[in-house]
Amino acid sequence: MDMNVYSLEWLARERLADARARVAREAWVRTVRLRRPWRVALGLALIGLGHRIVGQRAREREALVSEAS
Repeated sequence: MDMNVYSLEWLARERLADARARVAREAWVRTVRLRRPWRVALGLALIGLGHRIVGQRAREREALVSEAS
């Protein structure tokens, strides 16, 4: 059975449109998955802040100890 050119072009366009939609959907899902929940971002920020504070105090303590020696 022969198919005319119009039918082949229509099938090709439909398949391309489906493939493009699938790729766009997968890209969107990938970006959504990479985002961290706000609770995780806040927790990591607080941990980083705590490390900076403790690090500064530890350096100050070491300076006081070395001066006293």
